[in-house]
Amino acid sequence: MSLKQILFVTLFLFCFNASFSAPLERDSLISISGQIIQSKNLKPVPLATITIKSSRLGTVCDSSGVFHLKVSPIDTFKVSALGYKAIDWAIPAVRNLDIPPFFLIKMEEISYLLNEIDIYAFGSWEEFKEKLIHTKLEEKNPINKDIIKQLAPFHTKKPNIVPAQYRPKIESPKIWDAIFSPTDFLYSKFSKTEKIKQKLAHKIRNERKNRKISQKYNATIIANATRLKGDELVAFMEYCGSNIKVNENTSDYEVMRQIMEWFEKYKKEKTTTKE
Repeated sequence: MSLKQILFVTLFLFCFNASFSAPLERDSLISISGQIIQSKNLKPVPLATITIKSSRLGTVCDSSGVFHLKVSPIDTFKVSALGYKAIDWAIPAVRNLDIPPFFLIKMEEISYLLNEIDIYAFGSWEEFKEKLIHTKLEEKNPINKDIIKQLAPFHTKKPNIVPAQYRPKIESPKIWDAIFSPTDFLYSKFSKTEKIKQKLAHKIRNERKNRKISQKYNATIIANATRLKGDELVAFMEYCGSNIKVNENTSDYEVMRQIMEWFEKYKKEKTTTKE
């Protein structure tokens, strides 16, 4: 082999070796993808949050736990998800940049301490399940708290305040119930038991509504706002009568505004009468 050939082979081996052994530059970015999965059953963890520790940037996985990111090869991730133990995950060495690497990241589930639940003897499994579902969990991870706030507007369904054993099939039958649910409609109309349940459900809802209203508008609130006492307080409440409009959704500010507005009218009329 000639000297020229030896030099050529040596140079080729040196370049080949360098391309695999030379570390990637700190500032260079690489594209990576991955999936967050459960460590026990390897099922995907949806909506997991990935934060790059060096830059505080990151992404949220899709419903299948898959993510795509451009990162520095020396970065470390903070991976967190509601119901799972947060982990720090360092990017493994990437040799072939022509094919974006795909990593599987495993997370361990964690248990939460539930608040105390009262179970009554006259209740039912449905009531217990309803209360358990709506029990709030304490979440200490700030990222998870932020996700919960973002998802809060989508939890719009109000719990049914009527106990399961008193709920009729159709609480207030309407004409469209006869069209879309004729069997339930007829049963609701002619069943004695259903009619009793409808009355009970209506009464429970009215009592709940009146309780809420009485918490917003009562003699104590009026006395604190106007400084009236005894017969004078009773006289003012009779003067207001039903003019102050309050329902279960009225804000405390609106209630107070109405009280003070009618109180000013009451004082002016009283002064005029004296004169």
